[in-house]
Amino acid sequence: MMASPAVPDEPSSTSSSTSTTGDPTSTTGAVDDHTSRASTVLGCAAIPASKSDIRCQYETDCKGGRRPAGLCSEGRSGGADPTARWFAEVAHLEAASVPAFERLAAELREHDAPAELIAAALRAAVDEARHADLLGAIAKRLGGRPSPVELAPVQGRSLVELALENAVEGCVGETWAALLAAHQARAAEDPEIRACMIEVAADEAAHADLAWAIDAWIAPRLTADERTRVLTARSQAARALRDPPPRDEALERRAGLPASDLARRLWQGLDRELWSAAA
Repeated sequence: MMASPAVPDEPSSTSSSTSTTGDPTSTTGAVDDHTSRASTVLGCAAIPASKSDIRCQYETDCKGGRRPAGLCSEGRSGGADPTARWFAEVAHLEAASVPAFERLAAELREHDAPAELIAAALRAAVDEARHADLLGAIAKRLGGRPSPVELAPVQGRSLVELALENAVEGCVGETWAALLAAHQARAAEDPEIRACMIEVAADEAAHADLAWAIDAWIAPRLTADERTRVLTARSQAARALRDPPPRDEALERRAGLPASDLARRLWQGLDRELWSAAA
């Protein structure tokens, strides 16, 4: 279980690159699909003179919400106001989190998880629907419009697949979202945004606690190799958040989002106290 987080992210068109060889932000060998929550892949290409290595361009993208498997809609929002765009995109992710938690509850039930975990997942789905409405209302007030959620059909998942998604979407994604919302609740210039994020932050902290409780319940039921896969996926997803790109300064002030330097310090504190400590 985690302690309630203390601050959060938003990329614009800034992108960075990684390859299958090299530095701490690169990935060597096979990568679980579940690490994709932390970044949106813009494109990949072969590295010249190499028969097996590729380099990928990706955009850091962790605004909040628990992305469901099969999410097809990107949630991108047009318009000139960066704050309106940001809230429209976050509202889309929160709406997508509703089926994510509903499915999580159903799969926990299938795997004979404790009743309290199932109940908490169902409560989280209700929370996320409320968040989508609250954040969507802010987006619309500022001239944005959240896009509808589109989901592709998905198959049932094994316990290790559930654990991988929970590690990335919950232990990393929901934990970071709670930190982000807590910072916004204190720092946003817009009083309506501050009031909204106070409510969102408390719920997201509870969702993060749920993710870590699920992780603790699943871990003893996995093999040693499966536990290593889960830890690797969680570590890669957390590392992808370490160096957030710069944002529009007006967006940072109005929405209470931390500047890159502060976000990096917040990441370091969270990694030291939670992600690395849980390794």
